[in-house]
Amino acid sequence: MSCARWLLMLMAVAASAQGAATPPKPGAAGGEESGAGSIRHGCIQNYLIKRVSFNDDRTGVIELSGGNKVQITLRNRCSGIRQDGYVHKPVNNRFCEGDILRVMRSGGVCVVDRLEPYVEPAEDRPGGEAAPASGD
Repeated sequence: MSCARWLLMLMAVAASAQGAATPPKPGAAGGEESGAGSIRHGCIQNYLIKRVSFNDDRTGVIELSGGNKVQITLRNRCSGIRQDGYVHKPVNNRFCEGDILRVMRSGGVCVVDRLEPYVEPAEDRPGGEAAPASGD
């Protein structure tokens, strides 16, 4: 086997071992999924993320391709993350629970505690009606 061919095979094996993320083909299993289905082992593939916005210093929403959303909860209050934004260094092209977010202006360190399917508040739902109360 030629040296160039050997090198190409070695590079392909190394890329798969490092978990290089490639988007699934449309219609393939694991394609457009619900918010819950997009979270796998506490992580979201970066290619699914369209936008991240924080509601306050502890919670935010990730908007995914396909219109689904995921709620982010940080371990502690993270002052300035909503106004100043953050830097995230992904590992294996994923956004995961336990990842560190660094606030842009202050340099504060924040840790992602939970990623869970986002549920629209009742007043934001079409019709603005809350679920009926059970009982009488």
